[in-house]
Formats: sequence, C-alpha cells, structure tokens
Amino acid sequence: MAGHPDRIQDGADRADGVGSAVAHDPSYSTPRDTIFVKWVDSVRICRGGIVEPDADHRLLALKSAIRQFVMPVSASKNSFGRFLDRLEALRGVAALWVIVSHSMIWLAMGEETALWSKPVFDVHGGQAVLARAVVGLFNGAAAVDIFFVLSGFVLARSLRNNPLTLGNYSRFVVRRVFRIFPAFWLSLAVVVLYLVFVFPGYAKLPGASVWFNWAYAEPFSAEQLWQNVRFHTASLNSNAWTLKIEMAASLVLPFMVWCIGRRGMARAWVTLGVAIAASVWVTGDWAWLTTYLYMFAAGAIISRQTERADFHLASSRWFLASCAALIVVPGFYWPTIHIWQADFPIVLGASGLISAIAASPKSSALRFLDSAWARFLGKISYSFYILGFITLYMVANWCLHSLPAGLLQRWPLPVMAVVCVVAVAFTTVFAAASFHWIEKPLTVLGRRLTQSRTLTIPAQLHPRVDS
Repeated sequence: MAGHPDRIQDGADRADGVGSAVAHDPSYSTPRDTIFVKWVDSVRICRGGIVEPDADHRLLALKSAIRQFVMPVSASKNSFGRFLDRLEALRGVAALWVIVSHSMIWLAMGEETALWSKPVFDVHGGQAVLARAVVGLFNGAAAVDIFFVLSGFVLARSLRNNPLTLGNYSRFVVRRVFRIFPAFWLSLAVVVLYLVFVFPGYAKLPGASVWFNWAYAEPFSAEQLWQNVRFHTASLNSNAWTLKIEMAASLVLPFMVWCIGRRGMARAWVTLGVAIAASVWVTGDWAWLTTYLYMFAAGAIISRQTERADFHLASSRWFLASCAALIVVPGFYWPTIHIWQADFPIVLGASGLISAIAASPKSSALRFLDSAWARFLGKISYSFYILGFITLYMVANWCLHSLPAGLLQRWPLPVMAVVCVVAVAFTTVFAAASFHWIEKPLTVLGRRLTQSRTLTIPAQLHPRVDS
C-alpha cells in the first residue's frame, strides 16, 4: 500500500456514506494548506510595492508554521472523520518506516554487509549496531504487515453492506485496478527514464551492501519492463512486490468477507484459521499469496467487530503500549524479513492498534496521528511508498559514485542518515505530485466508471447471509 494502495477513500464506496471521507471532499482543506499562511502573509503588497517583514516578524511566523505542522490539529468534523484520518495517517507512518529502514541498509558496515538478515544482538561494531537498531525500530517488514491488515479492514467496510453479486464484485475489482495500477506504472516510467538517461551502468561499488548490489544488475530490456508491468517480477521497483499481493488479495477479499459473515464469531474464526493454516503449510506456486492472506482476514474481522461491539481496552495506554511492543520487538529479535515467527505478533499488534483507533478515535495516546505531517503523509502514502525505493536508489547511487570511498567506509551511519533525510524530502515532493496528477484523478475516474450502467451486472452469486 505499503504504502499502500488503498487509502482510506477506498472504504468510501459504502452506500451509507463511508465514502464521504474528507479526502474526497473537494472543499476540504487539510491543515498543511495553512502551514505557511502566516509566512506568506508576512510579506504584504501595498500601494508602494512589497513591504519586507522585519526579522522578528519573520521568525515568529516561521515558529508558528513549524508548531502548526508538528502539533496535533483538529481537522475532523466528528469521531468518524477522525477515525478515518487516523487510519490514513497510520498508513503514512508505515510508508515512512519502509524508506527509513531501506536507508539504513544500502551501505556495508565493515563485515556487516547484510544488516537486515540477522538479529540486532548478532551485529558487531558501534555504527552497525545503531543502524541495525534503527532498522528494527522502523521495520519495513512490519510496515508491510500493517498495510495488509489496514487493507483488509478498510476494504471490508466497503464490502460488508453490499451483497456479493457479480455486478458489485466487478465494480469493486475495477476500482481496485484504477487505484493500484496508475501510480505503479508511473513509478516504472520513472525507473525506465533513470536507467536509460541517467544510470551510469551496473557495477558492484566499494562500500555498497548486498541489498544495494541486487538492484538493476540485469541489463534493462523491453521484456524486463513487460514482466514488471504484469507483476511477474519486481526487478525494476523492489517495493512493488507487495502490489501483486494487494491485487490478488482484492480478488479474494469479497469472498472472505462473505465467509466471515455479519454476525457471530464461528465463521470468522474458521476463516481466519484456514488462512493462517494456509500461510504456514502451503508452499510452492501459491505461497506468495497464501503467506499473507490471513493478514487481510484479520483486518476484515476486526473491521466487523469494531462496528458491532464496544472495545473497552481501546483507550488504555497499557493496551496501546502492548500493541506497539508486538509490532516493534520482532524487528530486533528476528531478521527483518517475512517469517511467520515475526509476522504473527506484528499482525496481532497491528490488529489491536487498528481496533483501538476505530473504537476510540479521540484517544489522546494517539494524538501524533492528528498532526499535519502525519495527515499529509497518509494522504500521499501510496505514491510515497511506491516511489520511495527508486528515489532512495538514485540518491544513494550518486553518493557511491561521487563521495570518497574512505568517507563511506569510515562513516557509513552519518552518510546513510543524511541520505535518508534527502530521500524522504525528494520522495515527498514526487509523491505529492503523483497523488495530485495521477493517483487521485484516476481513482476518481475508476469510481465514476463503476457508477455507470454499463458495469451493472445483476446476476447474484450468493444471497446475503446475516449469520
């Protein structure tokens, strides 16, 4: 998503108005729109020309802008709006985790050439231990798990109140295609332009990590592009491997929601149990999907439960701290890859955290999700996620070719920290442009197309079951 491709507006297709999230309201202005208002207002155009503000006025305006950007804001009109905003912000935070974790593993650190592949207590060297701790804290694998649970939660809300008919299913799939593919194809276009016009050619550069040297080792070709376009490989954009799972899970999720039902827990537990069993025991050609389906099922189940029952632990700081620990601790104890021993507690923690946001949208313990930066990042999270890798790669590759090898080998952690900040800044700009010019217009187009009569197919697959 990460990332990820179903911003909260994907849950906006419910007939009862879940789709009227603030992200879809053209008259709604996010807090970020007023961040620099005071700064702009400090320069006034008068009859005699432009009056420059004095230093004190300028400093006061800048402080006010920074405070407004960092501190929580109350943009939501009601609890439901805040609930949507916080889920969206959570997705943005998870997308940020991915690029931060990748930023800490592109340089080798002495003998540590693959930091992500071992627990933090098996890493040696001061800078290496600190870098591995950052990777554990901002665990990219945990972020992907959060994406998948969030997708199950949000999409299940858009599916639950509509019967499973061929027409509804077709419209849902079309909306998902228009949601996922355009920004993904844009990212591939950026990669192709970089490889054709800027890329200096593949070489195993001194100081680069194993992870970095995996990228773009194969010469670019039209066949490689075609394989990436159809999700056969993610060699051009390594973050895109999750999109294949998102799209495939979207095809399965309507049936999963029907299996879970609208009341009672028996069918929900059976559905979740089957999905978990498949994630552990199914191997071979379908393991790429079955490994993660239970995450979507967990999201769908908690989506139903938080609609139907009070969740008294939602506002408990101890409960939220426990959820955070379940998400973060596996990143220190296990390699930051998708193994069930790490994924299970992360999914449990993510499910609890999302349940708490849904059940107690005004909880003060989660006020950081109300800040303007989190809201803005959540809004552009899919484009941020899908453009994050290529942006980081371009900045890192420039450093490897331009900076002295001695600097990279002696001070890898400070170099990676600076590159992280630069990559996040550039990715934010690119993602904002992608959101406004590609992602949002095509999502709206997909929604409008599915509202036309040509896609209404009345044949019913299953009757609605209320148990």
